[in-house]
Amino acid sequence: MLVHGTCVTLKGNAVLLRGVSGVGKSSLALHLIDRGACLLADDQVDLCVMGGKIIASVPPSLKGLLEVRGLGICSFSFIEKAPLALCVDLCDLASLERLPTPSFVAYDDVEVPHLKLGIGDPLNAIKLELHMEGVCSRIL
Repeated sequence: MLVHGTCVTLKGNAVLLRGVSGVGKSSLALHLIDRGACLLADDQVDLCVMGGKIIASVPPSLKGLLEVRGLGICSFSFIEKAPLALCVDLCDLASLERLPTPSFVAYDDVEVPHLKLGIGDPLNAIKLELHMEGVCSRIL
């Protein structure tokens, strides 16, 4: 299935960034790439189930391309596919729980961990990495 979003890989696992157009998905991807992540796909991501896992892959026409607002379409090294490990929604800061409980989203009945981050939060890349490293307790 083709979904609207931007996807990067961290330590071999895909992270899908979702949100409405202009919310900062590509900007967050650029921050993550600057911190060592690798581009998988920008704007559209193919998802399919293989061996009980969701696999994210880049549509052929988007390989290595990332829209950088104010600069245009830029070329990056990229990964063609990776298992989806996290789905991130960029949301209004007011809608975020201070101490969220673990949540999941499902694609074709396969659950993937879910994280909400605030639109425009300059610490989003760090927060996402901390979540992926499992160093934060999400339940008191």
